[in-house]
Amino acid sequence: MNNTFFRVSTRTFASVTLALSLSATAFPQSQMSAAKSGRADSHAPIGVMGDHLHRGGEYMLSVRHMTMSMEGHRQGENSLTSHEVFAAGFSSAATRMDMDMSMVGFMYAPSDSVTLMLMTNYLEMDMDMVMNPHADMGGMHDDHGGHGMDRSHSTSGWGDTSLTALVKGWEYGKQKMHWNLGLSAPTGSVAEMMHASFQPYGMQLGSGTWDAKVGATYSGLGEGFGWGAQVLGTIRLEDEGESGFGRSDALEASVWGSWLVDASWSLSGRLKYSAEGPLDGHYNGPHAHSAPPHFQANYGGDILEAIVGLNYLWTDGALRGHRLALEYGQPIYQQLNGVGMNREDTLTLGWQYAW
Repeated sequence: MNNTFFRVSTRTFASVTLALSLSATAFPQSQMSAAKSGRADSHAPIGVMGDHLHRGGEYMLSVRHMTMSMEGHRQGENSLTSHEVFAAGFSSAATRMDMDMSMVGFMYAPSDSVTLMLMTNYLEMDMDMVMNPHADMGGMHDDHGGHGMDRSHSTSGWGDTSLTALVKGWEYGKQKMHWNLGLSAPTGSVAEMMHASFQPYGMQLGSGTWDAKVGATYSGLGEGFGWGAQVLGTIRLEDEGESGFGRSDALEASVWGSWLVDASWSLSGRLKYSAEGPLDGHYNGPHAHSAPPHFQANYGGDILEAIVGLNYLWTDGALRGHRLALEYGQPIYQQLNGVGMNREDTLTLGWQYAW
């Protein structure tokens, strides 16, 4: 494990602790729903969004903090050193990128068959680069206004906002399935700049386009264990955003299992597969052409992650019905497009409360 876990701990635990403290006084005990008498694994692992419906008239608030670390590059399945990136013709290479995403979600069920979910997020991203000491920084790679000697980039701000309808499919005993039908609005900036030049594509805060999110979720509970699966597709409804580029359609799929320690504690294991094509279009303003993240073909690919989780549900006291959950994952397979950034690990901590 690298320093991701330690880097995120202070900020994440502080924000979740604040949410717990405020919510304990904001919601009277008399308003507790069936969530208070549930079990720790009655929800999917915390990294799975839109995994369950609520009964008509119920609400749920959630706060998640996710941090992702990337280090160096890889081409296809093979890791590359900075020297190998330079040998491929680039005058600079990204050595590290960290992304922190704080997500806030609100759910409301107008009926037993439909639950509405509104989600938004705030992102902070940092990227470090190293220059090729033998490159001519005044050459053609920076002919779009890039500043070849920049060694770090950072952006922060609100990302895209989505509204999703979770629509009941079928239910048989303790097994159930529902549809995920959502629309994402391009509220995240795609015009983040540095020294009057566009930041690398991966440092922008949103997709820049209206996107449809369509999929299905299945889950089941047994005596002391649970399981589930979710498939979600993102369909871009526009070719490009205001900055001239657009993202490809994407697919994300998860399968998971949970093991109940007791009513309050459960453990989870999950496999997550994600796939996305390279970027389309091209920046319509000044931008650098020196490092792999400056080129559209070097985004996307196929990634399979193995993720373990811990879930805790308060069953009594002032926090009865509150849920705290953690997931930590690492890729076990990466097949990236072009010369992409190498994924290291991901940590997610979240709090949920229904009433």
